[in-house]
Amino acid sequence: MKIMIELEEAKELVLERIHPVETEYVSIIDAYHRVLAQDVTSQIAMPPFARSPLDGYAYLATASDSQPLQLKIVSEIPAGTWSEREIFSGEAAKIFTGAPIPPGANCVVRKEDTESALDKVTILRPVLPGSNVVPQGEEIKEGDILLRRGFYLTPPAVGLLAAVGCDHVNVYRRPRVGLLSTGTELMDVGQPLQPAKIYNSNSYTLRGMLQVAGYEVTVIPIVSDQIDDTLEALRRVAATDIVISTGGASVGDYDIMRHALTQFGCEMLFWKINLKPGTPASVGQKGKQLLFSLSGNPAAAMVTFELLVRPALRKLAGHSAVEAEKFLVKMASGFRKPGKQRRFLRAQGVLKDGEIWADLAPAQGSGILRSMIGSHLLVDVPANHGAVEPGELLRAEWIANWEN
Repeated sequence: MKIMIELEEAKELVLERIHPVETEYVSIIDAYHRVLAQDVTSQIAMPPFARSPLDGYAYLATASDSQPLQLKIVSEIPAGTWSEREIFSGEAAKIFTGAPIPPGANCVVRKEDTESALDKVTILRPVLPGSNVVPQGEEIKEGDILLRRGFYLTPPAVGLLAAVGCDHVNVYRRPRVGLLSTGTELMDVGQPLQPAKIYNSNSYTLRGMLQVAGYEVTVIPIVSDQIDDTLEALRRVAATDIVISTGGASVGDYDIMRHALTQFGCEMLFWKINLKPGTPASVGQKGKQLLFSLSGNPAAAMVTFELLVRPALRKLAGHSAVEAEKFLVKMASGFRKPGKQRRFLRAQGVLKDGEIWADLAPAQGSGILRSMIGSHLLVDVPANHGAVEPGELLRAEWIANWEN
């Protein structure tokens, strides 16, 4: 087992052991927030015919049409109907938004630019050939690849599938995640707080983060600092793909999580990552299952989840983009506390004059859950950097919700 390694090595050790889960063929009704397991090709063009984008009159225009132009109305085409009546010179079809352009017509003039009486229409402002016509296949051509494997299916993406008549897709199944909160000091909410106890928050924050990402979650809310209890809890989530535990990760007499993982039959990949917050994280592997032991401090658990666990889950779920993009931010506020270790600071992202500014949360302690509320960024401060000054440029990544 490696001890005190860099974040990049920790991610490499984890990601090289992960392969996407199995696939399944589902209705698009069940495809929201799933990840495509194969490219999707359109079987039709979009739109499937040349159509009108507005209410008006379709006719055969020339560049030399007189103004005003009087035409005979020979047909009417509501949306959803098809007219085989060809439009010749001197004729027009009354047409409505979304209706197909009739044969012979090459333009549509807005109703507002016309005057009509009985079967005649006067075009006050004639248009050029091709005006106000949405051509067949303007958005999508038959045979185009709509969405590629690894794409996260948002509601607009599912709507696009429906628009081309695709009713089923091949997706990766939802990863199954077991979630444990360990610590004899923990109590669940809904009961009076006892002396020397604290309420368990990690189960709620991490559960929410997992559910928002589309994973199936099995929660063991509170596990005592006893090896036997911990082993029993691990057995209860043995069927999951990944296990995340919080608490019992450090060096104290009651920090037993990595010892429990060893007794559970795990090969321990590492213990401790050279960063703050979240140094005492460890990862074990048993068969195909990976087990992450994170700090019990709420902010540290969330930061380590973002940096280490989320990339692992994204690869497991079949995402095309596994790791968050890094980018430069300008510091709107400073951080005076120097440190030997690499540090990730929580900050609100503010767009100003075309640049992203990082406004740090007022308190950056590993146990301060409130620092995560309203924070969009993790700002990467290198080891031995010294104080962070306002206006300084540092690298950062988004917190959560960076789906395709």
